[in-house]
Amino acid sequence: MDLKLLFDEFAASMVRERTLMTDERLSAWTAAVKSRLVRLGKRRGYSPFATDDRRKSAAYLWDVAWCIEDKRRRGQPASGAGIEGLAFPEAPYRKLVLTAEVEWGRQGQRPHTQVFRQNLEEVFRDFYKLMDARSGSKVMVYTTWLYPEQAGLSGLFLRGFRQILLDYDSHLPGDRYLFIEFDDRKRMLSGYLTEVPRRGPRPFRIRCVGSVPYPRRWDPNHT
Repeated sequence: MDLKLLFDEFAASMVRERTLMTDERLSAWTAAVKSRLVRLGKRRGYSPFATDDRRKSAAYLWDVAWCIEDKRRRGQPASGAGIEGLAFPEAPYRKLVLTAEVEWGRQGQRPHTQVFRQNLEEVFRDFYKLMDARSGSKVMVYTTWLYPEQAGLSGLFLRGFRQILLDYDSHLPGDRYLFIEFDDRKRMLSGYLTEVPRRGPRPFRIRCVGSVPYPRRWDPNHT
């Protein structure tokens, strides 16, 4: 899966959205991000699941998941794992292709306060879920609010993600991570990639794959 292309398509769709306020990023932003990831998954032919989906069993452990489902051929009897009278649904077997977490942390004003630290901690806690996912592609969406020192390749978020990756012992070679960062100080939406090496040491070099500016104004009264 081309995660750079995924970021490009996501960013292009997101910056066209002019019904969102940038001063408060809560449920409306989360829904907008998830709906775009679901749409992009469907466009690629996967079965997407999201926590805000109204379908039965729509929440599949992560905020968004793309799956490949094995479906029964027409006329083939349903399997019940050898148990008489038990039949599984049409598509009982899923292979994870992509998992995503969306976490905005907490908004505050001053750096190096408890709220400043909690903003980092809440995002990092959700990132641990992604590392445990058995999918080859993983996406972490977060914001830096207006805090200094948190954005960019040398910012606290990407430095923290890299350190968490270095400390983790259960990587699968070839797993790739896409970090989608909303930088409110510069009003930029940026994508960063890293990959688990297939052999040798794991430096986890993170590189920027693109940045796009926010629209001048995201205000429902000025569309």
